[in-house]
Amino acid sequence: MHEVALAMGMTILRAPDQSTKDPLPAIVSSYEISPDFTQYTLTIREGLKWSNGVPVTTEDVRMTFELYGDERIYPSFPIKARTLGRADGTPGTVTIIDDLTFTVTFDAPYGQFLAELSSWIPDYTLLFRPAHFIKQFHADYTDMAKIQPILDALEIRTWEDLVILKDMRHWELYREHGVGVPSLTPWIAEEVTSSVVRAVRNPYYWKVDIAGNQLPYIDRVEAEVSNQLQSIILKTAAGEYDVVTSFAQIREMPLYRENAERSNIRTVLHGSINNPPILFLNHDYDYETEGSVWQQLVSDPRFGSAIASAIDKEDVNNTLYFGHYTLDGFTKETFDPEASNRLLDEIGMTKRDAEGFRSDPNGGRFELTITTAEVSPDFLGLGELLKSYFENVGIRTTLDVIGNSLFGQRMNGNELMATIHWSDEPIWAPGISEDYWPGFKGHWAPMSEMYFNTNGESGRKPPPYLQEFFDLHVARKVVPPQSEAGEALYADLVDWFSQHYVTIWPVGRMTVPTVYNADLGNVIKDGYPFDRALDYGMEQLFFKTPQ
Repeated sequence: MHEVALAMGMTILRAPDQSTKDPLPAIVSSYEISPDFTQYTLTIREGLKWSNGVPVTTEDVRMTFELYGDERIYPSFPIKARTLGRADGTPGTVTIIDDLTFTVTFDAPYGQFLAELSSWIPDYTLLFRPAHFIKQFHADYTDMAKIQPILDALEIRTWEDLVILKDMRHWELYREHGVGVPSLTPWIAEEVTSSVVRAVRNPYYWKVDIAGNQLPYIDRVEAEVSNQLQSIILKTAAGEYDVVTSFAQIREMPLYRENAERSNIRTVLHGSINNPPILFLNHDYDYETEGSVWQQLVSDPRFGSAIASAIDKEDVNNTLYFGHYTLDGFTKETFDPEASNRLLDEIGMTKRDAEGFRSDPNGGRFELTITTAEVSPDFLGLGELLKSYFENVGIRTTLDVIGNSLFGQRMNGNELMATIHWSDEPIWAPGISEDYWPGFKGHWAPMSEMYFNTNGESGRKPPPYLQEFFDLHVARKVVPPQSEAGEALYADLVDWFSQHYVTIWPVGRMTVPTVYNADLGNVIKDGYPFDRALDYGMEQLFFKTPQ
């Protein structure tokens, strides 16, 4: 079986539609949460085994927390296992009740932890690492005489480095050093190279179908490793993959439809966990410059509103997405160039140069520089459209397209005024993703984030309107995200975004295709709410005819 994205992991609780509203047990058989959201009691599913046949027990949980607290292995305790998911939060403590039952306790209410237990982003590895496997590399459990030959063979300097290598999160299980590491995934890595990942059926996988047959149905999967997007598109159209999710885009639908019969492929349209690319305005850019014009502008909501009002959302949707995307999102403004011009005049950008471009409020030359990388073709298309919209209201605009590595470096260095990037906004509400964070993706306040994460030791002390965001973020984590109180707090967060223009939505929700082999069974033809639904549930797929 050929596909571009492997199903990587299993969750502790079950949220297949990305909802965290009363999630069902998954690799645990039951769970209870204390009324004050400080204590979570979980019972491991009886008979659950690692992929090498060793039973999963609470020793795996105890060992995980031991590793988290060992500064030789982890320089700091993972944020998601700290109270309120904060860098300065107190580490959670684990209490073992018996071989299958344990509690995780926090020193203050942490309702967001329910979402972490349901999310495929931290996955089951948040609480479960194979203790029996890791102990053989750990000098506190195994004599160095047995460990040293392994260090020599792998050319690793210390046993601590060896444990770090073998104690992996689920993102690493399909990398080269993940071969041989026990997991709870449907398939386990057999071979990993720079161009391909090959995996075989986990003989101890815990899921069965309604007739009692063990999943997955398919014995082997293979994923191509490639950054050649055009090549992936052509191979998809030629039927060389059996499942393609994230790499397929609606702009390629004519190609897939044209080749459907010849290549024996079909498509199903559905929603996405990603937003279309959005514009990020960096509210920390140039903050160290006294009298910074940029700081003067971005701290004034009228500037953000003017930018948003200049964007023709319907034109973006029709030009880039065939009119299939929605026009909702956190940006409330509709296309209104007159309003945009009026707001720009109000904030003092009235003087025009010989080319008709506006000055800054102090009368100097102003230029909006939008930087992006060729992560996806629509990044560049959107950038060109934004440039035309903004210049239509007199804002001189430059689109700077750079390499992905340099893009990341410059973002991390707080060197970019504005950027174009994706966001996982559709799954913010259930707490599955926190892509709204100011240092993720497009970076809209990375130095203020640094100040928050380091308790003021470095970075920028946020101005009051940015501090309000951090306060809302922390308040939201006290309760489960889709409880009544959690939904009200999320509405406050959305309202903050709509008022302060750190991100500007040119369009709303995505519609994307999954392309699949027509001989595959158990593909839901009516579509999925999100594109992660199929490739993270591939254990249910089967071939109608032998392959």
